[in-house]
Amino acid sequence: MSYFRKYIDIGANLTDEMYQGVYHGSKKHEPDLHEVLKRSWAGGLEKMIITGGSLTDSRQAVELASTNSQLFSTVGCHPTRCNDFVENPNLYLRGLRDLIEENRSKVVAIGECGL
Repeated sequence: MSYFRKYIDIGANLTDEMYQGVYHGSKKHEPDLHEVLKRSWAGGLEKMIITGGSLTDSRQAVELASTNSQLFSTVGCHPTRCNDFVENPNLYLRGLRDLIEENRSKVVAIGECGL
């Protein structure tokens, strides 16, 4: 009997512009996220959890996760993005909460949150 490990990437930053071919604001190559995912699945990765580092990133992570049954996401705000809270903290938190509530099948964790 063979034993195969199942791997889950718990911190995939797939919303980063580099997967769209953009580095430091400059287009360097064509989007390659599809190829990155293909290599990941071929290498034995079973699932990925896309990390949401802000409300905007979290929305993108959920949207991307909804395109593939092997993708899931977190919802949160990284400490380096905490200024996003300043203007209207309650509205920001409500946005995070609503995103979680509306996407329960894809949002599997809270984070980044910078404990």
